[in-house]
Amino acid sequence: MNLCRNCHGSAALLLLAVGTVSALSALSAVTSSNKNVVILGGSGRIGTAIATHLIRRWSALPPSTGKIILVGRNVQQGLQSVQEVLDAASEFSSECNTCEIEFQSISDVWDAKQLSPLFRDAVAVIHTAGPYHKRYPIPLRTAIESHVPVYVDLSDPLSYLDSSLELNDDAKSSGTRALVAAGAFPGLSNLLAMEAAGSLPYGCEIIDIGFNYFTAGLGGSGDVNLYITNLGFGDDMPQYEKGTLNYFKALTGKLLGKVEFFTDAESIMAKRVGSQQVFSWPFPEAATVARELQIKGRSHAAMGTSPDAWNAMLGLLVDIVPRSIWRNEQFSQFMADFSQPLVKFTDRWLRLTSPDGVGETHAMRIDVTAENNNRDVFVSTIVQGHESFRQCVGQSCAEFCIDLLQEQSKERSGGVSLVEQRYRDKYTRKQMIEKMTSTPGTIDYSGPVVTRKSADFTVGPSKMDEVLRTLET
Repeated sequence: MNLCRNCHGSAALLLLAVGTVSALSALSAVTSSNKNVVILGGSGRIGTAIATHLIRRWSALPPSTGKIILVGRNVQQGLQSVQEVLDAASEFSSECNTCEIEFQSISDVWDAKQLSPLFRDAVAVIHTAGPYHKRYPIPLRTAIESHVPVYVDLSDPLSYLDSSLELNDDAKSSGTRALVAAGAFPGLSNLLAMEAAGSLPYGCEIIDIGFNYFTAGLGGSGDVNLYITNLGFGDDMPQYEKGTLNYFKALTGKLLGKVEFFTDAESIMAKRVGSQQVFSWPFPEAATVARELQIKGRSHAAMGTSPDAWNAMLGLLVDIVPRSIWRNEQFSQFMADFSQPLVKFTDRWLRLTSPDGVGETHAMRIDVTAENNNRDVFVSTIVQGHESFRQCVGQSCAEFCIDLLQEQSKERSGGVSLVEQRYRDKYTRKQMIEKMTSTPGTIDYSGPVVTRKSADFTVGPSKMDEVLRTLET
């Protein structure tokens, strides 16, 4: 493998000529003029994980694929990120014949004028540079206007997703195939929810769906994740109740009790993760997947971290600090900066005490409840675990991108979709799940476990109903 380190300074992008991109037929396959994979936020922790997995899977990319371009603001960090990816890629060099990686510095990934030159020769754009809070999907729109064949991002706010989906017709005309909210959660979680629902007995009506997540510390995702989490505490919690989408103003951040991140008490997940306390957080899949499956009852999404003291502290802060203050970007950033030293200390402690020496353990549990005509209740549960949240996000996003590239290399098409929309077909979905649950670092994948339950059984954390009753009063 010939891995070329080709790094440019911050002025490099400004010297690129802004040319007019010729229109591509929406029906033509990817041509040799579309070569580069551009990763916005590429010098961040998630961006480098994506780049590393793309190199690992280089043989699955179109033969004409040229460079991987990491895009960010800080030149020094960018150069270090290039070296990080090169070092990681050296461990599996046989997977790639030729690959070139470079860094490009721009001041603002939300500026179309700076993005357009980068997108001119792109075969794919991967947007990881969150937060997406209070933003309009300019990178997606620019990719569409530049006729980029593939676009993938890690967006999560519902308003941002809605704005992205509104660009569907433009993407069809341009020949840009876009997949939004395509990481681990949301992303892989949505895929597994569709698989869980598809494994229920025929003729059942879906009642409830629950998404529960666990990440040890920051999971290796980087400091920005603290800021994003804090901002989320200021948002209303979108979830279904009695088949209707509601926005609960005081639910986000509330401690909901414990969740068992295993289906078998003797499994590796029971020993590695076990039962963890979770708190409500406004993940969009509680709304979008519930809508896709047309549920008749409740949806919810929650997450937890370790050490458990963090969950208790966050729950207390959310009860004390008004929502309007959490929505203030300066306050949320201040809280992220304030807690950063302690978070870094606990992350180091987790690495030392983790059995794999990584300390970034990630787990998810998806439950889908359904009822048949005889009022028999069935629950389909999937549990997935990985030794690193960061790597799981990067691998998942990269696999989604590869899937779109392979499709576009055969027959060019366009449109914007969510994961649950794209993978409705069970055969396509199973192929993706097989790839995404066999990536390096995967601890376990249970597959759908379908059990019959009593009529009064409900999906969710142990104190979910109690917390909701409290909010009602």
